[in-house]
Amino acid sequence: MTLVSRERLFAAPLHLHKGDARQPLAITLRRDGGHFVATYDPERASLDTAAMLARVRLSSEGIAVSELILVDHAPELTALYRGASKLLLDVEVTSGPRITEPVVRVISQQPTQAVYFIPEGWDPSDALDRLPAAFATARPEIARYLQLIKEAKKEAGGKIDEALDMMAVLILETDDPPGVIEEVARICRQVRSERSTDGAPAKAA
Repeated sequence: MTLVSRERLFAAPLHLHKGDARQPLAITLRRDGGHFVATYDPERASLDTAAMLARVRLSSEGIAVSELILVDHAPELTALYRGASKLLLDVEVTSGPRITEPVVRVISQQPTQAVYFIPEGWDPSDALDRLPAAFATARPEIARYLQLIKEAKKEAGGKIDEALDMMAVLILETDDPPGVIEEVARICRQVRSERSTDGAPAKAA
């Protein structure tokens, strides 16, 4: 089964704005150059719901959200949602009695369907600090591969950050690190081969 295709090798930032009741829908989504813009009416949709639905909508069109950027929100909240989005996590603030501290939980049989649950009133900065450990507890193998990618980025000195970031997203999406690495290597070999062919001088008839 092919886990990676050129069509899937596309991720873009999502900017999330607060709108108001004047917009026709509770949540609107549009493309703006190299990123996407979602606008939500807080009276009709919560921040958590707006972020989740916008990401699902883009995913259904084959677009991964590389990072979620809240616009005109509190800096601590913006940092928390951005950090969670880089792990493909939705954020849900809950007042339920079962959640007493920030925790990542897989909510379906698909490991990629995970949510960072945060108790209502919890400090966003503290929740961000706890995020890596919470994620590693929920998805230990994926956390290990992400750490390896992070170390590879340091060793590469920024030369292949984009490729490594895309690999991290694909690993998070597919939950199959070996398969992603194999497929990405295959695509890279194919691209190099095509470039070599295109750049080769034409043979005389």
